[in-house]
Amino acid sequence: MGLLPARGFTKVFRQAGYPDERAQDEVGKAKDDSRFVVCAAEESASTESSTDAEVSELHVVPPFLNSTPHSREVRQHFYKDCSESILAAVRDGKTRMRADCVFPELNTEMDVYRVGTMLELIRTIANKLANEGLQVKVCVQGSMGQGVFTALPLSLSGVRRIMELMGWGVDEDGSEMLDKKIFLGAIGAEEVSKDDDAFIIIQPTSIVGHSIIPPMVEMMDAVGDRPVLIFNQKMTDIQSAGGVMSTRGRQGRIDFTNMFETVYHFRLLYNKPYFFPIYGALRYVYGEQWEIYKRTTITKTVEIYNKVTTVPKEPTPAIITKAIRG
Repeated sequence: MGLLPARGFTKVFRQAGYPDERAQDEVGKAKDDSRFVVCAAEESASTESSTDAEVSELHVVPPFLNSTPHSREVRQHFYKDCSESILAAVRDGKTRMRADCVFPELNTEMDVYRVGTMLELIRTIANKLANEGLQVKVCVQGSMGQGVFTALPLSLSGVRRIMELMGWGVDEDGSEMLDKKIFLGAIGAEEVSKDDDAFIIIQPTSIVGHSIIPPMVEMMDAVGDRPVLIFNQKMTDIQSAGGVMSTRGRQGRIDFTNMFETVYHFRLLYNKPYFFPIYGALRYVYGEQWEIYKRTTITKTVEIYNKVTTVPKEPTPAIITKAIRG
């Protein structure tokens, strides 16, 4: 049996754009569902803190994630969740970090992928680090190969140009962050400056015939012990007729990828290779345990994610399946 705060439950629908009358109707439907208890929260100020905690717990995984484009509230939820976890890791002295945030608008395998959402999240992370007094360099890989064999992952096509045109926030004195506390760069040792304090590398991706690992290794050697975050990396081997990324050197590439510690993770759980229906979600924030959530339908227009279990390390598919089917 789940416990739903009435005020927090109503807030789900208000954030989704429903009028108050519709939200109250849905709360009434949930009251009739034997699986859940909807408790009315007191309106007095004395209970405000406990109600906020209930609302926060309810919104760990926002509902209706299969509805795109996502609302501003849903995007802001993930921006805050991801950036705060990364900031905590940096404050704790971590230097080789990875974050994987793969809700639908950030899933490059889906046709709803939105590069604007990805860059808004990167901007939020960069601003939080810059506000800690760090000079941040945001890097995205350039084209790989030579001549007619030059190529770039489709998800990164045009990203550098968009980064140059977009705003990156303003400092306390009203001046632009870009070229003051936040700088743009590419992947490679030549992109590392002695003045850079932290690095964010956007979606480093290997492609057919070209591995992103060699330039990444050179860059890490030049970076030294300064903090580096790789975001939504895809550095796994891709087989090709040219023998690139074959058996030779594979363990070294795996070891390099594993050098980066996960400081944030979120993804929806599907029955692959399909992206529907959503069965649940897997979430990890720095310093906590891995959380498995099960998506539960309350009414035809209402869904929530219930935390079913936590584990100390990233769960295997077998553990996830057992928890969801429970």
